[in-house]
Amino acid sequence: MTTKALVAFATKYGSTAEIATAIGDTQRASGTDADVRAAREVTDVRRYGVVILGSGVYMNRWHGEALDFAKRFANDLAQRSTWFFSSGPTGGTPKAEAAMVEVLAAQGPPTGQAGELAERIGIRGQATFGGKVGENMGGIFTRWIPKGDWRDFAAISEWTSAIARASGMNGNHSESDVAREEPTAVVA
Repeated sequence: MTTKALVAFATKYGSTAEIATAIGDTQRASGTDADVRAAREVTDVRRYGVVILGSGVYMNRWHGEALDFAKRFANDLAQRSTWFFSSGPTGGTPKAEAAMVEVLAAQGPPTGQAGELAERIGIRGQATFGGKVGENMGGIFTRWIPKGDWRDFAAISEWTSAIARASGMNGNHSESDVAREEPTAVVA
């Protein structure tokens, strides 16, 4: 029997939704039945064995809808194979490129409330991926932020495939197999 996966996301301008869609597509290609939903639309997670929650990072914080999701379902998420992903570091200038490479290489835990919730839930792992700044971005600083797309969809697919293997989605993995296949962060 195949475990069902939920990929829930919170996004402001759509970039994180595109990453979530890619994660769902990779889960399906790995033989997993996966649903991709905006975090605010999810009313129950009990039918899922795996939950992957992602958020765009704005001013070093997760989107409120992702935080709300993690709070609402914290007890249920603690009983599932739960993973977090963040999107957001961008480049465009030499200084920004260097900072992005450093953040992606470090792959530290989510910051602020997201990190606290990750610890409370006991997530299996997390990854940070480069983000995208498009013409639709608003806000006071928009004219000074370089536009571009720093998402690495090959790295996203690799991380997601490792989740499917580590979660034993097809039911054929032993505990030792899962330990060996624990996904690691992939640097773009």
